[in-house]
Amino acid sequence: MQTIVEELLDLGIHKENIIFIDLDSLENKKIKTPDALEQLIKKLSVSQEKKYYLADLGFYYALNTNNQIEYSNDLENILYIYARSRDYSISVGKIGKLECDFILRDIDLNYSYVQVAYSILQSQETLDREFKLLESVKDNYPKYVMTLDYLFQKRNGIKHVNILDLIKENSEFK
Repeated sequence: MQTIVEELLDLGIHKENIIFIDLDSLENKKIKTPDALEQLIKKLSVSQEKKYYLADLGFYYALNTNNQIEYSNDLENILYIYARSRDYSISVGKIGKLECDFILRDIDLNYSYVQVAYSILQSQETLDREFKLLESVKDNYPKYVMTLDYLFQKRNGIKHVNILDLIKENSEFK
């Protein structure tokens, strides 16, 4: 098993550009929260296949040097924090080459599948991409595509939900 540093070096990142951060220390101070493919700032595949979500998005913006806002990543972060505040266990699932953003499990062991995107109304390709994975899951647990859209699409029983409304209404994933 490779260390994170070895993984970064394999990806072509020069050693002098690697900032060493004690992730456990950050977690203990509630600055970031871990979950089962994201490094501290951007998604990065590492051998442990974990995602890290920042409890304070200010860290991301302080270190984001390209001046591009990645809304989908921010929305994933927000939804992660919301789900954790509702006592959901969260993992990432892979079906073939597709990754499900979140597989949520409540305290009663009920599951929900969640895909997160800024918008799915931009193109048919975007809409298909977000629904495709959830359509391939053959169980009867609830499935959601979460966006900032207010024009909703419904397909094969998959719910399209506005993230802001979900949070404002203090809704569960059921």
